Amino acid sequence: MKTRNKVKLITTIICMVLSLIALYAFCFVVEVAPVWRVILIIIALGWVASGVYNLNEYRKSERRNT
Repeated sequence: MKTRNKVKLITTIICMVLSLIALYAFCFVVEVAPVWRVILIIIALGWVASGVYNLNEYRKSERRNT
């Protein structure tokens, strides 16, 4: 595995963990109006979906290289 790919993988995993923490905070901790809560949850779900997509692309590229 190339160093660049390792860095991208580690960065993606860290961002996924932070996105899940943000999603938890937006759902249960943050005291804002309901409309803002929905907006923040949609943004956090977008972050999580982006991380899943990046991990999937990483796995596809690893399969092609082997």
